[in-house]
Amino acid sequence: MLNSLERLTQRVGGSNEFIDQWLHARKELLVSYCALVGLKPNKEKHTPLNEKALDNFCHNLVDYLSSGHFHLYQRIIDEVAGIDSLKKRMASKIYPALELNTEAIMAFHDSYTDNDIDDENAFAFHYALSDIGEALDARFILEDQLIMMAFEQETDLLLPTESATVLARPA
Repeated sequence: MLNSLERLTQRVGGSNEFIDQWLHARKELLVSYCALVGLKPNKEKHTPLNEKALDNFCHNLVDYLSSGHFHLYQRIIDEVAGIDSLKKRMASKIYPALELNTEAIMAFHDSYTDNDIDDENAFAFHYALSDIGEALDARFILEDQLIMMAFEQETDLLLPTESATVLARPA
């Protein structure tokens, strides 16, 4: 997921301040997820969970989801909708899928932020972490589609101006 994020950042980075902030927040979320997942129990005995890593991940998760839903998605959908009805239809399909994804991710958040992880539920927790990784991967694919639509729109908006400059007759 980090490699995919790096490729996307190289492709669209610097084109839009909001997208840059969004991609930076995604990177922070992924780093906190990797820190949490990297803490695995020993074969002989259970290694206690790093509660700080879990808290950091949950904090980044809520921040990331909130910024998408309350700031970025609708702004991108509104910008894309003004340009092309096909893109509007795509965005209207992506957004509901993102909402379902958010519900699944928040169920994890709600289940594990207030409950202690101990020997009895450690395996269930590790399975849930794996499920969250898959849910985040699916989410990032959907979000990348929105980002690319916004990036293509900005590129489309720039092209007529650039073309007009190139094709303008000298005075």
